[in-house]
Amino acid sequence: MMSDEELRDREAHVVRLLQAAAQTERAPAALRAEVDAMREQAGARRRLRMPALPRVALRYASLTTTALAAAAVALVLALSGGGGLSIAQAASFATRGPSAPAPAPDPRAPNALLTTRMGDLHFPNWGPQQGWRSTGQRSDRADGRAVKTVYYASGGRKLAYSIVSAPVLSGLDTHGEPYATMSQHGRTIVVWQERNHTCVLSANGMSGASLWKLASSTFS
Repeated sequence: MMSDEELRDREAHVVRLLQAAAQTERAPAALRAEVDAMREQAGARRRLRMPALPRVALRYASLTTTALAAAAVALVLALSGGGGLSIAQAASFATRGPSAPAPAPDPRAPNALLTTRMGDLHFPNWGPQQGWRSTGQRSDRADGRAVKTVYYASGGRKLAYSIVSAPVLSGLDTHGEPYATMSQHGRTIVVWQERNHTCVLSANGMSGASLWKLASSTFS
């Protein structure tokens, strides 16, 4: 079984292969073999700490340059986090559903913020401007980290916004982009850092771009 250092080296190698494959817009057989080998190694390591390795949405053929870059970020996100809370684990809390009523609007900024917060980072009130009303919330704790999640709904669509306590999780690497996208059991996940916290927005049936548009709509 590979050590942490060896796994990081393999991850970096795959990123380089993805970038090279972007020149032809087709991932070569060598890349497919490399990714499969890494996922097998990572699965063996992660099964010691969690039931199953989250599936990564990674297509091998007919990838555009943008898709390849996103796939590289998704791969690094899924396989990182050798110690402590991983991004995949943090995202999984949202699937458990709310355990408390929806938070009320913050009296100081009722049209923009909710009362629930992580440190000095408040959850947004997306109801008045974006049409996403809060429907519930939950609080979790794992590996010494607090994770708070607020649930939102708009029509028949639902999403969850989780914030992990500072500092930023070690597995987050957006490669210079404002956010990273990954997939977990068919659920789209957008991850970014804000005020030294890790923010995770997830939903079924929504694209990463749509989730990020909503997330960034309230940035000051």
